[in-house]
Amino acid sequence: MACDGPVHYRRATTEDAEGIAQVHADGWHRAYEGLVPEEYLRSRSSHGHADFWRSELEIEAPDRKPWVAILDDRIIGFADGGIARDEDLDSGIGEIYTLFVAPECWEKGVRSMLVEHVTRDLRDHDFQRAVFWVLEADEVMRAFAEWVGWRPDGTTRDEVYGDTMVAQLRYARDLI
Repeated sequence: MACDGPVHYRRATTEDAEGIAQVHADGWHRAYEGLVPEEYLRSRSSHGHADFWRSELEIEAPDRKPWVAILDDRIIGFADGGIARDEDLDSGIGEIYTLFVAPECWEKGVRSMLVEHVTRDLRDHDFQRAVFWVLEADEVMRAFAEWVGWRPDGTTRDEVYGDTMVAQLRYARDLI
């Protein structure tokens, strides 16, 4: 599908669960191809994501629901955030939890706008700094993060993908 035309941004609704799930699965597969085990990638489907997102969207407060990017009535991206989940960070730190865009819409400014919406929300909730995690080997996302002003803060972790440990880097940015 093409990714041309005006993109609109709004808060997600429960009805968006399928679209978010599809972008999540497609974006995840494309972004992590070659970076995590192939069998793990194959095990990820939009069906499981749809159930997860439907549940999340039913319970989230209106001002905490993910942002979605919409083109021609189709969700092409989403992002959300909140309080940082890392134990070494204090309560004044926020986190971007998820950021996925349909692969055909990469390099169209959608990721940048979604990050801007989430960081604005974090500022509005009095977070002074924010973080997000990127696979160390994901050179595309690392370049994007640095292009929009985020920097590695020196913290790393290993996540298990199937039976493989994959290194991640934490990126950070002041919000004030």
